Amino acid sequence: MLKINKITVENFRGIKSPVILDFIKGGNSTSALIYGRNGTGKSSIVDSWEWLINSKIEFLTKEGVSERDYPHKLSNGDNVYISADFSHTSINSVKALYNKTKITSPINSGEYAEFKNYTVYPNFLRYSDLQDFVFKTKGDKYKYIAKFFGLEKFTKNQSDIQASFTRISTQLSRYKIQLVENKKSITAVTEIQEIDEVKVILFINDIAKKYDIPEIAEYKHIYKVENALSEIVKANPIATALNEWNSFLLRLNQFYPIPKVKQECINLESVFQDLKKDEANITKLILIELYTTAKETLLNLEDKSTCPICDKLFDGDLEQHITLKHKALEELNNKKQDYISKRESLFKKIENLHHKVGIIQSEKSLKVKENFSLFFEDIDKLEIQIPKIISTLKTQLKDLTSLNLSKLEEVSKIDVLSDMEITYKQFVLDFIKSLSEDEKTTKLATDFSNLIQLRVAYSDYLKNERKINYLSDICDKLGVLFSKLTEFIQAQIQDTFTLIQTDVIECYNFLEGTNQYLKNPEIKLVVGKDKAVELEIDFVNEKITPAYKFMSESQINSFGLSIFLAAVKHFNSSFKFMILDDVVNSFDAFKRPKVAQLLAAKFNDFQILMLTHDQVFFDTIQRHFPQWNRYKFSSWDYTTGPRCNFSNNYIEEIEKLIIDDDPIGAGQKLGRYLEMVFGIINENLQTQMRYKLENIYTLSEFYEPLVKRIKDKLKLPNKQHKISILFGEFEQGTIFRNYCSHWKDEASQFTSTEIDSIFRKWLEIESEIYCSNCKSYCHYESVSSIEYVRCNCGNLNLKLEDKFV
Repeated sequence: MLKINKITVENFRGIKSPVILDFIKGGNSTSALIYGRNGTGKSSIVDSWEWLINSKIEFLTKEGVSERDYPHKLSNGDNVYISADFSHTSINSVKALYNKTKITSPINSGEYAEFKNYTVYPNFLRYSDLQDFVFKTKGDKYKYIAKFFGLEKFTKNQSDIQASFTRISTQLSRYKIQLVENKKSITAVTEIQEIDEVKVILFINDIAKKYDIPEIAEYKHIYKVENALSEIVKANPIATALNEWNSFLLRLNQFYPIPKVKQECINLESVFQDLKKDEANITKLILIELYTTAKETLLNLEDKSTCPICDKLFDGDLEQHITLKHKALEELNNKKQDYISKRESLFKKIENLHHKVGIIQSEKSLKVKENFSLFFEDIDKLEIQIPKIISTLKTQLKDLTSLNLSKLEEVSKIDVLSDMEITYKQFVLDFIKSLSEDEKTTKLATDFSNLIQLRVAYSDYLKNERKINYLSDICDKLGVLFSKLTEFIQAQIQDTFTLIQTDVIECYNFLEGTNQYLKNPEIKLVVGKDKAVELEIDFVNEKITPAYKFMSESQINSFGLSIFLAAVKHFNSSFKFMILDDVVNSFDAFKRPKVAQLLAAKFNDFQILMLTHDQVFFDTIQRHFPQWNRYKFSSWDYTTGPRCNFSNNYIEEIEKLIIDDDPIGAGQKLGRYLEMVFGIINENLQTQMRYKLENIYTLSEFYEPLVKRIKDKLKLPNKQHKISILFGEFEQGTIFRNYCSHWKDEASQFTSTEIDSIFRKWLEIESEIYCSNCKSYCHYESVSSIEYVRCNCGNLNLKLEDKFV
């Protein structure tokens, strides 16, 4: 079994100084918990882990963030790494080091190849992944599920096949268009409507007969007729000149028309300047989907004052705030898309012009070049400058410091050349007309020109026909391969879900156990679609598809989380480690402890790295898992990264304050802890309490109803429950009553000894009502008219007779 001992990250994304996460406590393997507000660098830990496993960060790639953005800005790309140390017979450590010479291929060291065999399935989950699962299309859900079922390499193959099919289909379409053009050229010369080799040979032989040239039996011998006719033409200077000018006219017709581009360059530069003024915010465009999601989520929430992203209460009009943020980014995004659109349009025109320049440069006639010397000088300059223009247009926006294409002399030349189309063509036509006075010579030149044009067009026709047949066969085979691979992936998804379905259902029903109407989620492949899934749920014992009809965002998140946990449990059985990054964001406060209890109940043999920005959830995890190592990212600084400190839980902090003889600090920390715990226990026991509009209760208001409820529900004739006895001692043997009234008042002094006595007595009570196995306090329930006061797993049952004396 592979166990993780330590993770170290340095100079990566938001992390500058080394951040070391220890997974050993008291000599034993454990898990780790990180708390930090948004923006303190937590996500850089998850990003680095994904980079270690996959050599890239997929969700950043989708947002236009490349590998060159991975190093911290102050690192210059040096010593950028993540390393992990392990307990294992053969795997001691692995490391991914940023490779400045080839940024897409980090330098991996240690027992990396063997480590990769233990990470077959993704073992990290971000809140954004769950958001994709909730809000994205059926196709995106398909990708999510395929990813967490370990089928990503197959879906990549599927995408690669689709991309190849698209690319080859595009080539095929281009060759078919060229074949049509070849047919037109052949028909224009020969008047043959249905092209075949016999008709082409007949046309060639008709020309051969006119000049007493031996006829040919196969098209491949056309060169014999062409060479013989060429000698006749050479003997006639006028015919030679006519042929050269006719050939050049053909090239001019292929070159023209060309578009004017200077104004397009000016328009592109204008948008570029606007974007550069707001360059600092361009990187924030990755947030536009987040704000879009937040807007959509707010519409469905009753409480529009709490942020759906971080769950913090917003001071002001949150809906308007998010709308304005979204609008600002949307306007910037529209500018960026306008820039991309204009750039692509100009790029295609320049690239096409580059191809046309090549056609003109193939001209060999010295007489033509002499008469068109200025034209060819312009063409030669374009041949040098156009690749530079293309390179500039290919450069990403963030890497361009300036854009001044419109000021280039060659750009102005393009517009001048465009204006000269009619002039140049008319000059050539007049030249040809002046050479065409002798009918016999004209006919010779025409026949020779036709023969050359036919040879070029028909040869291209044959080549394109072969290419079309070849590529059509490949497309057919790719189609079959794509279909079979799709069927395989779909079968694997269904089989895999069937394999882990029991775990998925158990996890989901655990998280959503309070809802008796929704249960037993399933994944269904959409019939008739290659890559799409729908979610199905039992609603009042009826199968409902899609599950959205009756499921909230939080419930669908439970579905997504359940799939991930079940897949990791089933498929990563040799490396029981996973990272959960803020996955409880959309869960209600009452459900968040359920996540901790689920991990304790079904994943107690896993090492977990949990990241959260929610203080209450952080405290919940600390209470449930005191053996975990805990870290706080208190703030973030550009020069160092996160300020990372080891964190104590409530009990450890109270103990430390008592040892440090800080009774005020210890008393206030204990008071907050007791308020939290009393609230949970009262809720579990369904304690009746006086309603308060502000929903804020003091320790006294919590405590007295709690003691009464316990006495009412835990009683036997002539016997007293241990808990009732302990509560009696709690009040008699300590100054608890006085403390309840005055713990918030710094003027009322308590000694450290007094706080310690209250604290120790409460820990004794808590140990009797809290189950360390399922991480739950006992709760009251009535089943078939039988009352229980027990924990979630049932191991701790306060109604048992041995609990009474």
